[in-house]
Amino acid sequence: MHSNSFGQELDGVWMSYNNRIVDKNEQYTSGQEGFILDFTNNTFGHIGSDSVVTFKRRKNTLRIVGFDKRIPIKVFQNDSIEFPPSGNMISVFHKLDLEASHDIAEKTIIKFLIRNKFDSMYEFLDVEFSSEQFWLDKMFGRKEGRLNLVNNTWKDDDGYWYLKEINNVYFLIFAPGQIEEKHIFQILEMNENRMKLKPLQDRAFYPKRLTELRPSIK
Repeated sequence: MHSNSFGQELDGVWMSYNNRIVDKNEQYTSGQEGFILDFTNNTFGHIGSDSVVTFKRRKNTLRIVGFDKRIPIKVFQNDSIEFPPSGNMISVFHKLDLEASHDIAEKTIIKFLIRNKFDSMYEFLDVEFSSEQFWLDKMFGRKEGRLNLVNNTWKDDDGYWYLKEINNVYFLIFAPGQIEEKHIFQILEMNENRMKLKPLQDRAFYPKRLTELRPSIK
């Protein structure tokens, strides 16, 4: 499946998630997920920021403008792209399906999340989406867009949540605790009774996966 075709065209928007560990016997850390390659606009960014930098592709390498180093990439047909190992992790990019835009307003999504209490996630995790800034960012004076995810299951271990919009499609990102891997979902559709989700990175409680959020019956 691996292709080194220098003429192979890459298009659309790709996101890194479900990255691979190089050596499981060695130390590794999460946190590299969520990088975004936009081959339509030749930009490189991250789901946690609105800032982007441009890149140029030459054969199977990328050169990010402002950095001298070229990044070799491995392209596996139209399935995935891999960056070289960094910190015992290989960043794996997958193409996003952004064809279906459901015209869901960001304010409507936020209102749904912060005004409802939801059924337990994964049949045990009781969390609430707060409108307050993530306590850790607030403590360090950061101005990031992360908000508190109140964890009623793991006391004193609140996580964070935020939204990311890409080409009029919204993604929900959250971590239930302070050191957990990000959970990344594409929001497919929603109404007052449920939010339908497509799990992209959701392996912390495998084999259970989160495919929807339903408000608890009051």
